[in-house]
Amino acid sequence: MDKVTAQVGTILKVFVSTLLALMITNGASVLEMSSWNDWKPYVAAGIAAVIVWGYNYLNPVEKRYGVGAE
Repeated sequence: MDKVTAQVGTILKVFVSTLLALMITNGASVLEMSSWNDWKPYVAAGIAAVIVWGYNYLNPVEKRYGVGAE
């Protein structure tokens, strides 16, 4: 797995998992798109979760990608 694939994988995993978790806790149906009237909190939560990628990128101990990658 190259560095770009690892980065994209991390971003997608945390974004989608946070989005699903927020949907479940708010009682929104995953398959019912009409309940997505206010989509901004979902996107904001996903973006906040992507901060994990930024942390991993700047972490010198992280060997998959970023500052600590060889």
